[in-house]
Amino acid sequence: MNILIYSDLGASPNSVKHTYNTLKTILGRVYDIKQIDRKVLQSEPWEVGCVMLVMPGGRDMPYCKALAGEPNARIRAFVEQGGRYLGLCAGAYYASAGIEFEKGRAMMEIIQSRELGFYPGLSRGTMYPGFVYNSESGARSVAVNLDRETLYPYYDDGDVPEEINMYYNGGGYFVNPEKHDNVTVLCRYKEPSSLCEITESQPAAAGVHCKVGLGHALLIGTHPEYDISSQDLLLADEGAVSPPLRNILCDLALSEVERKRFLRASFARIGLKVAPVAEGNRAPDVTPLYLSGLTKECLFKPASFLLRKADPITHIMEDNHDVFHISALGDAPSERARLLSLCRIKEHKPPVVEIVYQSILNATEPIYPPKSLTPHFDMEEYFKRLVKKRNLEWSRGSYLTFGNGILYSEVIASTQSIIDKNFRFSQAFPAGSVCLAANQVAGRGRGRNSWVSQAGALQFSLMVRHNVNIRHAPVVFIQYIIALAVVESIRERAGYEDIPLRLKWPNDIYTETKSGGLKKVGGVLINSTFVDGEFVLVIGCGINLSNAEPTVSINDIIKDYNPTASVLSAEDVLAGILVKFEVYYNEFCEKGMGQWFLFKYYQRWLHSNSIVTLTTHNNEKVQIVGITPDYGMLQVKGLEKRDKLYGLLPNGNSFDMMNGLLIQKK
Repeated sequence: MNILIYSDLGASPNSVKHTYNTLKTILGRVYDIKQIDRKVLQSEPWEVGCVMLVMPGGRDMPYCKALAGEPNARIRAFVEQGGRYLGLCAGAYYASAGIEFEKGRAMMEIIQSRELGFYPGLSRGTMYPGFVYNSESGARSVAVNLDRETLYPYYDDGDVPEEINMYYNGGGYFVNPEKHDNVTVLCRYKEPSSLCEITESQPAAAGVHCKVGLGHALLIGTHPEYDISSQDLLLADEGAVSPPLRNILCDLALSEVERKRFLRASFARIGLKVAPVAEGNRAPDVTPLYLSGLTKECLFKPASFLLRKADPITHIMEDNHDVFHISALGDAPSERARLLSLCRIKEHKPPVVEIVYQSILNATEPIYPPKSLTPHFDMEEYFKRLVKKRNLEWSRGSYLTFGNGILYSEVIASTQSIIDKNFRFSQAFPAGSVCLAANQVAGRGRGRNSWVSQAGALQFSLMVRHNVNIRHAPVVFIQYIIALAVVESIRERAGYEDIPLRLKWPNDIYTETKSGGLKKVGGVLINSTFVDGEFVLVIGCGINLSNAEPTVSINDIIKDYNPTASVLSAEDVLAGILVKFEVYYNEFCEKGMGQWFLFKYYQRWLHSNSIVTLTTHNNEKVQIVGITPDYGMLQVKGLEKRDKLYGLLPNGNSFDMMNGLLIQKK
């Protein structure tokens, strides 16, 4: 589910930035948009999970230096076997069979063949004069005419514009595309160029779609990905850019939405799942974090701590990553906080985070904000479910506390980052505190991954403080415990025993589908710091509960396997996970790791006796044995030498089930 943007030798940082922002807008709700370097393309199994590779604008010659030979052969094979390639400006030159760049211009001329050859002909440029490397002096806004008949099926409303203005800076055109059966023209330059030969029957092609084996290549000589953000226009108003560039920005602003619609249609044409392009193309603004508690103490202690740490007059508290404004429910908006947010946005920093608490005077327990402020999560229902599930445990769960305190936001950057990256803020909350959001705009995943957030998903972060002196209970096992707690909290319910939720090592949650395939429906991320003799763990968990994308939802699977079973609510599932995890965690701290846990874990995981290739050891074939009870490593044994055992750490390795590979994760 990855879209990989090359960001290394030859790639323009500005082009990478615009490419990332635009792809995040159009494709980010389904795919994880990631930047990679040449080392990944040269030596890592990047093809695993990749749906499209993107080569942005920049310089074509350094691309050749970085990727000639085997990397290009792998890129070519990836596309031929069903992958996708997006080449923008330099990335389009690079993917053509031949390049003719600035012919006759001293020190600039490049006339060469290229290895990828997705476009089987020649890419010639620059289309318009004045190009200068590493400069905007030759940039301009150019009009391109769309092929309306070709693109019509991929516009939801069928309203394909005749022409669009796009940013241009040195791109080329595709010579005589009509000669190639595997090439379809998507758009053409409106204004002619002196480079075009008299034998060419139609205006120069600015963008083409090439069928390559089972895959696709989109090659575009302009920059439809150029993102006119509010910051760009603000800088232009302040005279931070030259008048010609300011005019270009203003011109492009008028066609911002149409450029995104063109890209959306182009991506839909090659089989990607795309989001509707709304006016403005902006991620939703973050909303306040509301503090709730099962008891008055759960709310009073954190709120009091934060107010003590904040400025006594403004109630603003600065931390490592974010700035917080603490206020009571019903307080007037803070003008100081609003202005500070504007300044931080201008500096490309996160806006001020609003922390809102309710007065405990005359309040009845539990304490939570009105439902109108948390429309996607019913706090009253959650606390009822939490208490009910605890009552089913030993001693009616009187010893259980996880989930008593909740921080909830309708829209947040990341539930994980808000706790993990702000040390002073996190000190306000006891073990078992939960940060929950309906939507995340910058969710975090394991390694380089991000969590692709969808409305309807259950996404939360839980804080745990694990004492280092509990030596028989190594902290590495906690990721296994939370993953099993997610699965068991659902499968132990009456009527849900056959719902095929399974575990992929080390901490992903998968489901079997009716078609026989496996789909990921959740994952776990744990960040840890060591403070005063204890590990402070922030356990992030994301579950596709009611959202059909980016893969499949648990509630859809429930309907498939037991149509008579009720769908599950976020309030009920969260309460169940927290109770199950705390019960497991307490037993773990008492007994350490053993068969009491591993027996259940092996029942649910996908790997018993599986044969895989160990890429970290010369592609040796090995058989999976299990989890070592001391350090939580995945234990495998060689097929040829049966007594040869390996232990693989979960934080250094990843499992590619589709290809039977154990790979090093960087």
